[in-house]
Amino acid sequence: MRLPLPLAALRVAWRMRRQKPTFLSFNVSNRCNEACPMCSVWCTPAEELPLSEIERILGDLKSFGFLVVEVSGGEPFLRPDLFEIFHLLDRLGFLYTTTTNGTVFNASHLAGFGGLRGLLQLAVSLDTLDRQLYRQLRGRDLLPEVLAALDLLSTSPPPQPVKLNMTLSRLNFRETLTLLDFARARGFYLSVFPVAQGGGFSHRGDHRQYAASDGERREMAELFRTLARLRREGAPLWEYSGFYEKAAHYLTGGQMGACGAGRLFADLHTDGRLAPCVDLPPVADLRREGVREGWAKVAGCQDSIRHCAEFSPCCYTCSYNLTLTAEHPLDFLRESLRVRRPGWRDRP
Repeated sequence: MRLPLPLAALRVAWRMRRQKPTFLSFNVSNRCNEACPMCSVWCTPAEELPLSEIERILGDLKSFGFLVVEVSGGEPFLRPDLFEIFHLLDRLGFLYTTTTNGTVFNASHLAGFGGLRGLLQLAVSLDTLDRQLYRQLRGRDLLPEVLAALDLLSTSPPPQPVKLNMTLSRLNFRETLTLLDFARARGFYLSVFPVAQGGGFSHRGDHRQYAASDGERREMAELFRTLARLRREGAPLWEYSGFYEKAAHYLTGGQMGACGAGRLFADLHTDGRLAPCVDLPPVADLRREGVREGWAKVAGCQDSIRHCAEFSPCCYTCSYNLTLTAEHPLDFLRESLRVRRPGWRDRP
């Protein structure tokens, strides 16, 4: 039986507060029609789980206590049975989100959103409105296709909130407030997080073009402090303000502290292997072992997780936003009540 959304959200918050495994990132496909230099997933071929295997594995994860799934890729909308996966998540009682680059999203996809019960939001990646810079950041000249998808989502809004995911770097940070205005004008939220500094991990690609000077880091940090203030004032920013403060701390070289990987969340690879997070290698294979056995291996990676947080940290929303929200649920709730769904009064 599916709980009403407010009760389901309370259940999620309770598990987070108790530091129980709650969130799962699931790459349904490594295939992608872009070639972002910040990411290595698109150039990492992997076997895709069939729907029957996905149902078994996700059913076991739900029974174990996971409640929220982020459906990602690669580009998930390249998978023809994606909506079957969504309906499977509905049947299992999950809450879930999905992230897309927006390049292949169309009206038939939008129509399918109306029948989904557990989908919390749709995230569309958009790092810039400049076509040449988009090609540099995303590896393909596909900005017109993304903007067409966003026009569709703006003029025929789905039942679920839409947010834009902006990966902030030295190349695009001066465009952040322009993208916030762009999102607000269309009834969207904006999610902003810094590109990881340094490669060498499973999810990260070649970051040489993102290596920022000390001056650029200070400017980016000050921008994140501005975003924290704007979020507290009710701007349509998705993350808890404490995350933006943490991002500023990250960019100025501060110690990041504990990460929720292997405690609050884990990463399910396209082929069924389980990792503590998107940047650490898988340590279990849920095609061949049960969730309890697999989770014991993931939870046993705390030394690797602490080493990563100390020497090669990221500041993704799946790491420190979840971690900080779990530590400050009341602050998150108070802020969120100030941020009404943008543009709803202006829609026909």
